[in-house]
Amino acid sequence: MKLINRDTDYAIKALLTLAGRPDDVAAVSELAEKLGVPRPYLRKIMQRLAGGKLVRSFKGKGGGFRLGRPAGEIALADVVLVFQGRIKLHDCLFKKRICPDIGTCPLRKTIGRLEDRLVTELGALSIASILEGEKVRARSRRTHVKGGASSTPAKKRRQP
Repeated sequence: MKLINRDTDYAIKALLTLAGRPDDVAAVSELAEKLGVPRPYLRKIMQRLAGGKLVRSFKGKGGGFRLGRPAGEIALADVVLVFQGRIKLHDCLFKKRICPDIGTCPLRKTIGRLEDRLVTELGALSIASILEGEKVRARSRRTHVKGGASSTPAKKRRQP
């Protein structure tokens, strides 16, 4: 099972790129090159993001895409909803028929609680928070390289 499919993954990466330059309009060809994605494929993704009001599109010369609202207001749950629909971890074996255990099924209740927690967590993660986390990690990597410190701890020698 994949929680986030390929379209959603590329959409998140495109949103992160746009969030890094909030006042600029980015052309699809520029985004496609940066992300290493075929232009027609990314164009469809961007059009779906625009349909979900997560980005705004601008036509004509100098056109492209810009975030539809501040990066702090775009949650991962919003992106997943646009591309994959409502998060559902479990389908009852009986599908459309009413399950005789619908009110008492312990598996259904447990999975339901997991779904609720997952949706809450994805709702709390914004494009801005992910971008900020990446900036912190990049600064940390640069500090380790400049200072000569290794990011992996030295191995301890065993005493005889």
